[in-house]
Amino acid sequence: MYINNTVMKFKNLVFISHPVTPDSGIMAKIKLDNGLEVSVICGENYYSSSREGHKASCTRAGDAVSFEVLISGMVGDKNFLGMNQISEGWQSREDIDNLMEKYGAIEG
Repeated sequence: MYINNTVMKFKNLVFISHPVTPDSGIMAKIKLDNGLEVSVICGENYYSSSREGHKASCTRAGDAVSFEVLISGMVGDKNFLGMNQISEGWQSREDIDNLMEKYGAIEG
């Protein structure tokens, strides 16, 4: 939820071309103050939707309808995520705000 004492919201994410699919995907990645990492992607073959359809190419965040989100890492030396990561497909901007709030509130 917080990065340097700033409440993180979807609107604060900075998207770049996805390194694996630079011509058809985008990503934003942040590390929360508690140590968990949040990766948000949209594009071809990802669990997301763009204006072109499900799992279709997306090269701008404004063209994305939904996103795939991966939350990974540990808080201190504790694993709160079970398998060290949680993946959620077809998440809205509001869903992502809620996920960052939920997982950002975990304390070690």
